[in-house]
Amino acid sequence: MKQLTNIFFLMTLLGVNLSFGQSKKLTTIVEQIAKINEVQEEHVGIAGAESENYKNFKQLKEIATTEELVQLTDNKNATVACYASWALADNIYPDLKNIFQKFVLQDRQVGTFSGCIKSQDNISSELYHRYWNNVNTSKRPTDKILLELDSIVIFSKNPYWLLLNRAMENRVYVEPYKKQISILAFEQGQREAIFYLCNWHKAEYADKIKTALVKYLNETEFKNTGTTDYYKTVDELFKFNDPEIRKAIIAKMKKDRHWEMEKERFKYLLSDNYIYNIDSE
Repeated sequence: MKQLTNIFFLMTLLGVNLSFGQSKKLTTIVEQIAKINEVQEEHVGIAGAESENYKNFKQLKEIATTEELVQLTDNKNATVACYASWALADNIYPDLKNIFQKFVLQDRQVGTFSGCIKSQDNISSELYHRYWNNVNTSKRPTDKILLELDSIVIFSKNPYWLLLNRAMENRVYVEPYKKQISILAFEQGQREAIFYLCNWHKAEYADKIKTALVKYLNETEFKNTGTTDYYKTVDELFKFNDPEIRKAIIAKMKKDRHWEMEKERFKYLLSDNYIYNIDSE
């Protein structure tokens, strides 16, 4: 009996020491991540070397428990919180929506390094895209967790345009999503929602879409949104075959010359609609 007691004591002591060692190692990794203080992808820089903080992230994911990772998403250091959420996303944590909702409400930003590009991004976007990239394109329309994340985006007060764009591309929505999307389109003027309704519900919302797109065309400085956005807006408006809209397009393109960054592409669009010289119209 005494021998069994000694064995139990030694096993307990070993377990305590092992747990303490893991805890100390986790603390060290968290400190290293915070010190670098940048969310780095696996390969960065011109040479594509493996980044130091991604190495730390891999260790974090390997030794931290799910409970520890969830706790770390509240860490005061946004880089630590972001990497902890990445680990949860990789592990398909079933309550990922709660972490994402928290990030959306906090709206914390973090420095990022991907390839050769450094930027500042919301950790909510970083978490979303970590999970989104892990889901096969063909499975995105039916993925349960992704739908939960998209629901949070769509019903947010002021959804981040890139996340809203992802949500609009992932699937076709039924009520009550469709109603909320119409609010985003016609009350908030969210271009991603407007274009979604153009693709899937144009007949139902034709007049409202026309009004929303004309307003967007007139109020947007396309040097801030890009030629792709400019082209898409003009292309959609031409489809209404409305003489007044045609005049609005010509007036805008005379004033906002950003389309000339892709002049040949726009010239083809204009010629398809019987406009051969924008300045002579």
